[in-house]
Amino acid sequence: MAEEKNADRSSIEIKTLLRKLHPDRGSNHRDRVRALTKFRNYVLGGGGNSKKPEFYDDDIPLLLLGSAAPPQYIDPDDETLVGLYGLLQACGTPASDDSHGLKRSARPAMELTKQLLFDWKDETASKEPTGPKNVIANSFLSLPVKYYAHMQLHVHIRGEDTRAAAQEEACQTLVLLLEHHLAEDGEKPSPCMVDDVLHNPKAQQVFELWLPRHTTAAQRDKIKQNSTAREGEISVQQRQDALLKDDYFDDAGGGGGGGAADLDDVDHHEAEDESESSAAVDADDAIAVMRKRRKETAKEMKSMARDGAHQNHATAVRWEDSQLAREQAARAAMAGKTGKHETVRDSQEAAKEEFERQDERSKNLARDPLGIIQTPDFNLRDVDKSQAELFEQALLEIQEELQKAEAAGDEAQVAKIAQQKESLESLIDRMGGIEAMENAANLKYSVLPTSPLFDPRLFLTLVHRGADYNKLVGSLDRLSSKTENQVEQLQNLVRENFPLFVRCAEGYEEFRRTSQNIVGMGVNERVGKLEAVAETATFQARKSFKPLLDNTEEVRKVQSAMAVLNRISPILQTPALMRQHLENRRYSQALKTFRRVLVVDDTCRIELLNRVKAQAEDCVRQARHDLERRLAKDNVPEDDLLDGVRDLGELLELDVANKARKSGDHDEEGIFDIGGTVIKVRDHPPALACLLLQAAHFSQKVKVIVRTVMESSQRIFSGESMSKVQMADADTGAAEDLGFGTGQSPGKSSNNQQWKYDVLDARVLSTIEAVRLARIWLPRLVRVGEAAREDEKRKAARLGVKLKRSKNPTNEFLTPFEVFLTNVAPTMMSLLEHVAFCSLGSTTRSGGKEVTMTFGKNANDKLRAILRSPLPPAQSNKVGKEIADLVEIISQNSGGANSLRPESSTSMFQLSPLDECKTFAESAVITIEKRRCIYAFDVCARGGTNRASGSGKFDADALLNCLRNLSEQLSRPDQCDTEVEKGCELVVRRCCEGLASYVRDRGDNARLAAVSECADMISVKIKEVISAVAKLTNNHQAVEEIILEDVVGLESAMFEEYLENIRQTVSGSVRIGWLDQDAAPSKDESSQTFPSYLCASLLAIVRCRAQVEECLGDRVRHGMWLEFDCLLFSWLGLF
Repeated sequence: MAEEKNADRSSIEIKTLLRKLHPDRGSNHRDRVRALTKFRNYVLGGGGNSKKPEFYDDDIPLLLLGSAAPPQYIDPDDETLVGLYGLLQACGTPASDDSHGLKRSARPAMELTKQLLFDWKDETASKEPTGPKNVIANSFLSLPVKYYAHMQLHVHIRGEDTRAAAQEEACQTLVLLLEHHLAEDGEKPSPCMVDDVLHNPKAQQVFELWLPRHTTAAQRDKIKQNSTAREGEISVQQRQDALLKDDYFDDAGGGGGGGAADLDDVDHHEAEDESESSAAVDADDAIAVMRKRRKETAKEMKSMARDGAHQNHATAVRWEDSQLAREQAARAAMAGKTGKHETVRDSQEAAKEEFERQDERSKNLARDPLGIIQTPDFNLRDVDKSQAELFEQALLEIQEELQKAEAAGDEAQVAKIAQQKESLESLIDRMGGIEAMENAANLKYSVLPTSPLFDPRLFLTLVHRGADYNKLVGSLDRLSSKTENQVEQLQNLVRENFPLFVRCAEGYEEFRRTSQNIVGMGVNERVGKLEAVAETATFQARKSFKPLLDNTEEVRKVQSAMAVLNRISPILQTPALMRQHLENRRYSQALKTFRRVLVVDDTCRIELLNRVKAQAEDCVRQARHDLERRLAKDNVPEDDLLDGVRDLGELLELDVANKARKSGDHDEEGIFDIGGTVIKVRDHPPALACLLLQAAHFSQKVKVIVRTVMESSQRIFSGESMSKVQMADADTGAAEDLGFGTGQSPGKSSNNQQWKYDVLDARVLSTIEAVRLARIWLPRLVRVGEAAREDEKRKAARLGVKLKRSKNPTNEFLTPFEVFLTNVAPTMMSLLEHVAFCSLGSTTRSGGKEVTMTFGKNANDKLRAILRSPLPPAQSNKVGKEIADLVEIISQNSGGANSLRPESSTSMFQLSPLDECKTFAESAVITIEKRRCIYAFDVCARGGTNRASGSGKFDADALLNCLRNLSEQLSRPDQCDTEVEKGCELVVRRCCEGLASYVRDRGDNARLAAVSECADMISVKIKEVISAVAKLTNNHQAVEEIILEDVVGLESAMFEEYLENIRQTVSGSVRIGWLDQDAAPSKDESSQTFPSYLCASLLAIVRCRAQVEECLGDRVRHGMWLEFDCLLFSWLGLF
């Protein structure tokens, strides 16, 4: 049913469009463009239409071709469909100035055609990416080629008329046509080529240039294949026609002309041949039978050519044109005239249709009349029933937006939202209040457009409160369009049934004339008689109902009382509503509800109202008690805590008398004991009281952390494992029960050393837990303090003078800043001292002070020694990052704490609350980073010494990696410059000592290897090391000098020792004696033999040179700028 209505709507839209497209029917350019735009919005959903339109099969050819569509698609009885232009004719409407151009509306028509073919998709879309996407495209591609001439595509493609031509859209449409043209059945492909559609050579040339730039290779191949197939079909058809004509003409006796004779001559020859050969046909003559069949086929082709039956066949293509449909329509007409149904099935179908119509009507009433809300679960009737809930929800949303705007500080947005809130509250008052709207019988207005109580303002507030202006304007345009369509339908109804209206008017006139001629009692006489009867009935009624009339006064009193109760029902419901809000922790709503009873003043004498007000005041006191307990909790989120402060401040502004509910309870109300700190909440403003309570919780948690690590350490020392200590709960007084402070010796686990590591781990865990506590509570306290400071400023601005202090002398001059100085800052300092003691131990720091022991002062000596000792490198690295994070936390919140400082300078406290804490934490971080440097360089020095003494390698890479790691890890390298300088000197010195130890018991090769390592260090690696040192300290030049001094000294010593050994070897090979003595050779020696001592000397020199070249190569000695082999030869020349 819905689809049929959608299709009917589509038929109306199509006919409305076609009536506007013909230029000779009184429509101008603007009307045509407006009609095209309206139809495009209807199909493509541009006007907010979310449903896809449905079309009848007959309407699509009518849309494309108008009155030029095939006759089977046009209703012959509808005279309005004569002389209409379709979209194709609108695309090619010629201009009226004989310029061979097009009208300006041809361009929008071409654009609409392209959008209908490409941009709209339905369930009939092709799976091919470039195939037809909807039923309109399928119908367009199924048209015979001759119909595309209406579009004047060659004019569009040439692009000469820039005002009316749409070249891009025309080319895209032509590509779709050349790719996917179909036969008339809409299923079989029927390829066509460019020459079939474009007959203009210039247009063909422009299209051939456009095609490669805007289409893919696959599309061009498909067009080429279709063109080839079309050319093949044309050639085959031409050959078949030629053969068929020659054959028929030969059989008919008209050969020789090669098909030049026309069909009339063929008929003449066939008639003669038939008369001559009719007697000769025999049943056994097969050739004669075949000839006869061919003659009959020729006759059929001739008749088809004459009558055009091959194009306009009489077969019904629609259900409405079939004989069966006409018979069923006749039977239905007969049944409608008699008012009966022929069968039971017809009755059931009629009942089903009636039910569907009623169901559709109910759905239409439940939909949004503006068409903005299209969700299937939307029901306008449900909105009308739940007006009270929707108003409450709207108020809550506006209140949340107002709070966000106030928090953001956007005054314009705050004013805007406040105006919205006022408008909404005025509408609620106009409706009688939310309580009155909860009863459906008391509803004054409705959101249903069909209701007589319909109120447009109420409709827009509840249904379209979040809609923007453009959507509302578009919806109004659609409503006006629907109204115009309805008026047009009524006009069409009058035109179609004008004879019936005339007959009805004539019947009314005939009835009037007949009634005037009636003889008997006239109308006036009958009216007078009826009035007499009415007077008699009135007299009898007064006589009969006298007892009821006597009780009218009592009834009026009761009705007056009921009216009063209905009018004050919101006040009477106040206590119950407040209790519900308090149960659900909606304190602001409870206070808002309480304001209703403020209209009942102290002079009211109505006992009922006074009792309601007393109950409401009890609820307010209960709310105050709940809010105070909520502010005293430590597990309430920050946002809820601040909301509670705000609600408690609003409650105190109501100035409700603080009467105790029970005797003896007034001494306990508003007093909280948190960790031994007693706080009287009612002696302070709500925000300041909340700050005092949360500061007390923070102090208690710090004490718990210290007590926990103290108990854990004693448990571990007493023999428990670390896992058991972590799983056990810390009981009160556990230290005393375990003998903490008694000086007893460790338990059974004291024989091994595992308890020491467990105690160190307990210190690390306590440090991490303390940092986590500061990360959570310090921002929390700062935020509460800022709220207290803002409250203090508001009160000062409201009073116009400086804030007066509390009458209690103990709280005189108490401000949020002073609370931070006296309560928060000392607790934070205690926490930092505990963190410093757990992470650093109790050794002397760089500042010269000893870290205070926060626990374990009376512990066993062994345990106290472990607690006071510094953490090993592994644990120190763990806590280093945590303490750095703690410093960052303090820095981030220090500004917020400073903002709490009062504007006046009369306070005795002028220091920043967290500056001292920040300085202390900074010193702890610096100490840990210095220890990290010392540990790192110590490890590097030991490793370099072992490698140098074991393998003779100067491990400069380990020093370089150590410096790079420190540059990444240290957050304050400027404070650790001394440790970095000394560490580098230590590592280099230890490596030099290791090389000296390596060559002590080895030969010349080891010395040359040591010289080579020193030369490499001096020439290459020392630059990288100094570059890394420069990132950590500015005194890198002094470090470079010291390192060079150590390495150059080692190099010189090793090379001198090597040369000394060579000198001794060469000296031992030289003959010693006087120069003027010529020793006579022995008898065994020949006069031509080379002296042996010279051979040994030369061999020693050559061996020395080879060793130097192998170990040192072309290295240059520092300070002399000569290679080592040159130095060697210069030294050997001294011998």
